[in-house]
Amino acid sequence: MKVVKVGLLIFTVLITILLLSFSYLLYLELKSFMGAVSALFFFACTSAFSIYFHIKTLAYYPLFIFGKTIEELSKKYWALHVAFGLISTLLGIGLFLPNIFMDNVSVNSLGIVIASCLVVFGLFTLWELYKLNRFVQVYKQRRRQQQNIENIKGTVD
Repeated sequence: MKVVKVGLLIFTVLITILLLSFSYLLYLELKSFMGAVSALFFFACTSAFSIYFHIKTLAYYPLFIFGKTIEELSKKYWALHVAFGLISTLLGIGLFLPNIFMDNVSVNSLGIVIASCLVVFGLFTLWELYKLNRFVQVYKQRRRQQQNIENIKGTVD
């Protein structure tokens, strides 16, 4: 799982750099922060928060160690990471569908590859997030059980 996390982190950094570059170049060309420029910029912002999320939660791995203390992240970062995964998946599907179902659109193999990568990346992001959330829930439950046991031991002495 740590390999998946590091791979997602590297891919997210690359996506962030590309999105910021494209949005900046479009802004310079159009001289307006409307439409595609703002969409790319805000997608780059969610990916930047996703990078922060990946870096902060990298310390959670390996997922089977329950004895260490983990720093909990705010729900905002979890929500932004979910948004990034969903946007990546939906953007990939949105790029993929015209190449499949439209007769008048020429099939662009590069577009299909990019769309497929975005869908797979988004799904891996959401899957890793689900596994991490399950780990945090089990971790919290085990910590509560351990504290309850320690409280019982403390009252007997």
